[in-house]
Order: sequence, then C-alpha cells, then structure tokens
Amino acid sequence: MTEPSTLPEAEPSPAQAPAAAQVAASAAASPEPAAMPPSAELTKSTPVGLPGARWVWPVLVALVVALVAMAWWLNNRLYATQAEIAQRLQTATTDAIEAKTLTKQASDSVRDLTTRLAVLESRQQDFAAQRQALETLYADFAKTRDQARLSETGQLIALAQQQAQLIGNVQPLIATLQSADARLARSPNPKAQILRRAVQSDLTRLRSAVTPDIAAAAHKLNDLAALVDSLRLVSAAGPAHGASAPGTPPVASASAAGPRWAPWLGDWFERFRASLVQLFGITRVGSRDALLASPQQGEFLRENLKLRILNARLDLLSRNAVAYRSDMRGIDEALKTYFDKRQPRMVQALSLARQAAQLDLSANPAANLESLAVLSTLDSGAP
Repeated sequence: MTEPSTLPEAEPSPAQAPAAAQVAASAAASPEPAAMPPSAELTKSTPVGLPGARWVWPVLVALVVALVAMAWWLNNRLYATQAEIAQRLQTATTDAIEAKTLTKQASDSVRDLTTRLAVLESRQQDFAAQRQALETLYADFAKTRDQARLSETGQLIALAQQQAQLIGNVQPLIATLQSADARLARSPNPKAQILRRAVQSDLTRLRSAVTPDIAAAAHKLNDLAALVDSLRLVSAAGPAHGASAPGTPPVASASAAGPRWAPWLGDWFERFRASLVQLFGITRVGSRDALLASPQQGEFLRENLKLRILNARLDLLSRNAVAYRSDMRGIDEALKTYFDKRQPRMVQALSLARQAAQLDLSANPAANLESLAVLSTLDSGAP
C-alpha cells in the first residue's frame, strides 16, 4: 500500500507570525461562545432609547397643525364678529338718522301749523276789529233814519257774508237777509225797496244752493283723529277671528237618521275646521313696507297721520280746496296702506275719511251777493 502524500504546510511570514500567534492564544484562552439567535443580534445592534420616543414628532406636528387651525378659526370668527358689529352700528346710525329726519319733519309741520293758527287768529281779530268798527260807525251815523237803516242793513249783510265764508255755513247769512227783508219792508224809502228786491233775490238763490257743511266735516275729522290711536297696524295684525270657510255644509242635527256617534263626529270636525281656519289667514297688503313697520315706526305713522288730519282741518277752515283734497287723499292712502282693514274701527275710520273728502269747498254761494252790489250803487248816488 502506498501512503498518502502530504503537502508541506506553508510557513507564515515573519510579519504575520506575531498576529497569528496572538489570535491563536486568544482563541485558546476564551471558550467558543454559543450560537446566538438573529433577534438577539438585532437587539444588541439597535441602540436602546426612551419608551415612546418614536411618537414625539407626530404629536408635535399634530399640535402645531391644531394650533394653526384654531388660530385660523379664531381669526375668521373675529372677522365675522367685527363685520356684524359694523353692520349693526350702520343700521343703528341709519335708524337714528331716519328718526331725526322724521322728528325734524314733525317739528316743521308743527311750526307750519302754529303759523297757520296765528294767521287764523289774526284774521279773527281783524273780523272782531271790523265788527267793532261797524258798531262804532253805526253809533256815529245819524244822517237820516232811512240812510242809517240802509247802512246798518249793508253792514250786517257784509258781516254775515264774511262769517258764512269763514265757517262755510250760509244759514246765519240767510237769517240776516230775512231780518233785513223784514226791516226794509217797513221803510217807505224807494231806495229801501230797491235793496229789498235784491235781498229777496239773494234769499231765493241761497235757499236753493248746495253749501258745504264745514262744521260737520270738521267734526268728522276730529272723530277720525280720535280713532287713530285705536287702529291696528298691518304689521301687528293676526288672523281674523270668527272667520269661516265659505260653502261649508251645515252640521247634521241630532235628530237626523244615523248612528249615535254621527252628531259627535260632526261637531268634532267643525271644531277642527274652525281651528284650522283661525290658524291660517291671508291678508292682502298694498305695500311691503307696511309689513316691515316696527312698533316705533308705527308710533311715527300714527303721529304723522294725526298731523295730516290736523292740516286737513286747517285747510277746511281756511277753505283751501286744493290743499284739502290733497290731504284727504293722503289720509285715505295712509289708512289703506298701513292699517288693518279687517277691524271694525278701520271701517268706521275709512267711512269718516270718505265722508269728509266728499265735501266740495269750491262751492261758495255767499261770494257774490246782489244786495251788497245794489247797496254800493245806492251809496255812490248812481241812478
């Protein structure tokens, strides 16, 4: 048998000899460690930190995002609040300006009415002064009895004419003319007979003439002004009470043929239908501003309507036909626009306004009297 051939081992170089000897000595000194699992090696190689350290950054990012969102929401909320406050301030300023304007208009109207009242008082004083002057002239006038009687008759007729034109009632003028006719009938003076024929002609014309009753119209305007505070505005009106749907059949009587529960069911249905009718209501409004009127604006509307009625009354007393018709149209439009027409007092107010508006101030039968023209001719000495 042949022995296996062996290769000679390579000898280490002189430079590697000390290192190899050191490694061999270290391997011989320490026992070979046991094999470790891969998880143990991974744990050993990963540095150990605080528990939950990997959630720190996500939490910080979430907090920053939440703070930014909250700041954005607060900024929007602050902007909306500022805008609402600015809008309310603007609305309050507008309301204050409107109230100031209405107050100024009311003050101007009161000032105008005060001026007109002063003018009427001045005219009344003038009439009183004229009457006093006429009485003085009558006392001093003593030429002849007939001439004094003619002058007295003429002055009384002129005074009665002014009174009739002022109050719009010709009854005092008719009474004065009748008294003058009776006085002139006892005079044998030819001039008195001529004047008497003129007086009789005026009496015939005045008795057949249609005269405006200013006192009755003024009384109607006073009643209308007293009703203004009790009228209900359209904006404050509710569903009409007691309204029922048209065309509903009557409830069957208890004696009608049918089950015993039929009358009870009919009564219950009628009560249910009446409740539905009172729950819903339809109102026709001519102006949308009437529905938006606040209680404060309602007070202004009532005061303005009262001033309009007072102005119409002054126009009535001063016999200003154009201004009176304009004021009455405004009163009628205000009543129909801003007040509820379903209330009974509203019907009464509209009736009073309509009756007062029908007065014709242009008719003035006491304007031209034939008796005064004849008296002027007689005083001038004309044949």
